[in-house]
Amino acid sequence: MIDVCFFADEVSRDDFEEAIKLGVEAGANSVEIRGGVWSKHVTEINDDDVKRVQDVLSTHNVSVGSIGSPFGKCSIDNPDEYERHLRHFDRMVELAHAFDTQIIRGFAFWNPNRRLKESSRPDINDYIEQIAEKLAPVVPIAESADVILAFENENATLAGTCEETRLVIDALGNSSALASCWDVNNGLQCGELPLPDGYSYIKGLVRHVHVKPNREKNLNPIRDTDLRYEQILGTLIKDGFAGAASIEHWGNPQQMLEGVRQLRAVVDAM
Repeated sequence: MIDVCFFADEVSRDDFEEAIKLGVEAGANSVEIRGGVWSKHVTEINDDDVKRVQDVLSTHNVSVGSIGSPFGKCSIDNPDEYERHLRHFDRMVELAHAFDTQIIRGFAFWNPNRRLKESSRPDINDYIEQIAEKLAPVVPIAESADVILAFENENATLAGTCEETRLVIDALGNSSALASCWDVNNGLQCGELPLPDGYSYIKGLVRHVHVKPNREKNLNPIRDTDLRYEQILGTLIKDGFAGAASIEHWGNPQQMLEGVRQLRAVVDAM
């Protein structure tokens, strides 16, 4: 069955334990760690923080669905940023082991047009060789560490769609250590219909899912489509998915918890 997950920092930025407590009460059994670790980002936490997190997770019987890493959210042409992100990845591997999860979220570099008022998405084929060259060093690290680098499709990056995500994974040799973190709404923002279009590119590669609300702050229908998350999750389950679906960007903490409740109802009904 799919785990109901949420971003802890969107429930509380200052008190990780309070975020976990509220998330569990709303129906979550998993968490995505990005920030909110007692006001620290996941790239900043030390070994003492790790122990505190482990104690909280144990107390509330919560697993870690994914390390919400920022790896790859950097300029492809900035050597200093790139080197810093390589160091981030090494630490994310350590945290994945400490928190008993395989999944490390990542990205395929900033979209250079992301700040333009009327931006068009760049052609990823103009960048794919450079993307592959820059990301290649982390693939054997992920393989040897038995972790999964799951690329989130996001408009602000060069891989905004499932099709573009698949191009990145293929360019890196289609390693078993690479996967998709499928953000259905992000793909729609880039003009890609999730089913059947987007999913056709990442079928068998999805290891984590992000769940955002529609404009009415509800789970269904998905954005401006007739699709429902029951269809998305049911398709994934049919094809062997056994990961987590994570509530993200619902608004304030109360809206985040309402998202958890709605997702729990959907998962329980399946």
